[in-house]
Amino acid sequence: MKEKKQIKIDNFNNFNSSDKINTENFYNFLPIDKLTPSNGVEVAKFPKLYTDLTEEELGIDDLNINSVCGVTYFKMYFPDSQNTQHRILIYGDDNKVYINQLFCGTPMLLWLFNLQFNSPPVCLSYKTDDTDSIILTSSDKMVVWHTNYSPYEILDVPIITSMCMNDEVLFCTIKDPAFKIWYATNLDAENVGQVTPESGYISLEDDLGYSRKILTFNEDIYVFRDYGISKINYIKNDITVSQIYLSNTKIYTDTVSICGNVIMFMTKDGIYSFNGARVTKTDVDIRNLLPETNEHTAASSLGQKYYLALRLDFNDDKSILCETGDYVNNALVVIDITDYSYEIIRGVDIKSLLPVKTELFEKMLVTFNTMNNSKLGQIVETSSCFGTSLPKYWKSSDLTNNFHTKLFTKLSIQASENVTFNLIYDDKNISFSTYRDGLNEFCFKILCKQVKLEISSNETDASVDKVVLDYYEY
Repeated sequence: MKEKKQIKIDNFNNFNSSDKINTENFYNFLPIDKLTPSNGVEVAKFPKLYTDLTEEELGIDDLNINSVCGVTYFKMYFPDSQNTQHRILIYGDDNKVYINQLFCGTPMLLWLFNLQFNSPPVCLSYKTDDTDSIILTSSDKMVVWHTNYSPYEILDVPIITSMCMNDEVLFCTIKDPAFKIWYATNLDAENVGQVTPESGYISLEDDLGYSRKILTFNEDIYVFRDYGISKINYIKNDITVSQIYLSNTKIYTDTVSICGNVIMFMTKDGIYSFNGARVTKTDVDIRNLLPETNEHTAASSLGQKYYLALRLDFNDDKSILCETGDYVNNALVVIDITDYSYEIIRGVDIKSLLPVKTELFEKMLVTFNTMNNSKLGQIVETSSCFGTSLPKYWKSSDLTNNFHTKLFTKLSIQASENVTFNLIYDDKNISFSTYRDGLNEFCFKILCKQVKLEISSNETDASVDKVVLDYYEY
């Protein structure tokens, strides 16, 4: 028998490169230098007043709806009163649009000008000549609302799937035919779908596929296609189009989001960033968890974080929260683009995400496909889902660096109480649960060639700092 050796785990995301140890799987833990609780979800709340930051719910339970199908945030500045109003729009399964004005002292939601849409509207807020406006467009009509005026309807327009503004020109992708990009100068939404001196369309029929999403980034216009990215150069009705990127796999349209100084998006084989010139595959490696298709993915960004709701296959026999019934998505991946560290929140079936940024707060709102679909939620630091603790899990790859026989004798842990540690060795396993906060030690004798470590807990605030395994190598 040789001298005693130790395996030390003091970084749960990027292990010592010489050991070549990696995380095999994790969820509801944030794996950094130590394991800490992930984010969670609770009912969305907003401050009552600028002078009173006490938060209240919007009062969705008072509406005659069973499901929140869409949500929009925008703000309008009124020059006469020099007042800015922050507004939340809720679209319910009764097809009505409800509005709440933030910081007005009441969480009441009111039916907005008797507006109804056949499907959740696509929205775009913009400013021109010191006037704030918003366009809402659905499968049946377009509604334009300017500051100090009532909304008005435009019926004869194509079904718009995305919109952006650039130099007072409105650009739109449409549902059918999806290879056309419509534009209208002077922000005249009424001209979308008509060929006039102030409006028209660009036809993109090439190997990149249909046009799915258009956005302005660094003052340029980019179109995300089924299999690539195009750039539109528009100067006074003089239009040219160039291909920027060709993808080998389909781009999931609803994952395209501007995050900091890049555009993030996802395809069937991973998560990518685009800086306006080059597409780079990120180090966020969830390929082993991706199912064959993920058509209901959705994403948005807040600050330097990219929030991606999707369906993952965790390859186990567990059912976490929403997975106990029918579900569409079951996970939220939150990526910090400053270093591409990430967390996986498992057990939430998120449908859409919406960032809200005001002078006093910022938060990410979420709606749901199935479980909790009657609620408007928000991402919070508490590792729970509407009061239910999120079960936490982390698993290492093989901790040994060779196939020599080893005698493991001791496990030392810095952790909170009620955290379970499971050593999987050869075809057996042995488990321990921490009995106090701080240092926990367990003595045993295990003779094996390979060993993996599983860490789990049902506690909301569970954390693990350092893990040390003592062993002797034969």
